Amino acid sequence: MPEDPLLPPPRPAGLEELHAGLHDVLRLIEIEHALLKGRLESLRADTEGARLLEGVMVLGAVLQQRMGGLLQLCREVGKL
Repeated sequence: MPEDPLLPPPRPAGLEELHAGLHDVLRLIEIEHALLKGRLESLRADTEGARLLEGVMVLGAVLQQRMGGLLQLCREVGKL
């Protein structure tokens, strides 16, 4: 049966689940970032542990940006 040209094209299978999963991972990264920030505040500046924790937080921020981009891509592709 041909597709009705008046209807929007079907969404790719599993796209909504992928979007929801990415959103969950992004939320977990945000929680981790908040926890690390609290821990960093309790460390003395200029210690190796503080520098390491700052690096991990920067990596987390990069992950958040990438996840945000992937979420946006899912929204655009799936018209979510």
